Amino acid sequence: MLAITLREFKSLFQSIRAIIIIIVLFGVTVGSAKLVSQFKRELSGLGLGDNAYVIGLMLLLFLAAPLFVTSISHSSVNKEMESKTIRFLATKTSRENIIFGKFLGNISFWVLCLSIALLLIVPFSKSFYFVDLIQSIVFVSYFIGLSLFLSTVVSNSSLTMFAGIVLSIALPVIGMWSLLSKNVAIDTISYLTPYFYYTHANTSYTYFVLIHTVVFVMLSLIIFKRRDL
Repeated sequence: MLAITLREFKSLFQSIRAIIIIIVLFGVTVGSAKLVSQFKRELSGLGLGDNAYVIGLMLLLFLAAPLFVTSISHSSVNKEMESKTIRFLATKTSRENIIFGKFLGNISFWVLCLSIALLLIVPFSKSFYFVDLIQSIVFVSYFIGLSLFLSTVVSNSSLTMFAGIVLSIALPVIGMWSLLSKNVAIDTISYLTPYFYYTHANTSYTYFVLIHTVVFVMLSLIIFKRRDL
């Protein structure tokens, strides 16, 4: 499993899309920190305090994380099927190790990126936002699990790319719409998105998103074990 994790982790850094995402992520983080440092007194008066340093990063994740994650992780499994390398992997290790290795490789990539992004804020904030890092990782893990699930269910990587784009637009819209709408159907669907938990007054609700991530990964494993390679 470790070998697959490292292989997936390295392959993400070789992707042009991943490099562009890293540049955008770091650029927004530094830009937001510089902007906040110029208006720190005004933001403190609004009750934002030091948390204002991570607002830019969190907004970027809330709005763009679905697209960021699905664009580079949509073909984690089905690309191996299309290239037939999945048969080689299946003879070397178990299917459980393949799925868990793919997930851990993707989550490791984002843990590193988010950690560096928050470290870039330290010169301005004079502190490291560890809790925000954990919550950001939990948020991103939802979309990693979803991408893994789609890649396992759909064998065509082009279709998973299309599905990922649709979902990356639909999920934030549903999540934000539920905040303004009293529609029962929208409110019910919002429970299936991470936005409901991240907009709740009680911040501990954010960790309930991990349940969705686990469900996505386990469903991926169940489906993958039943597939004929």
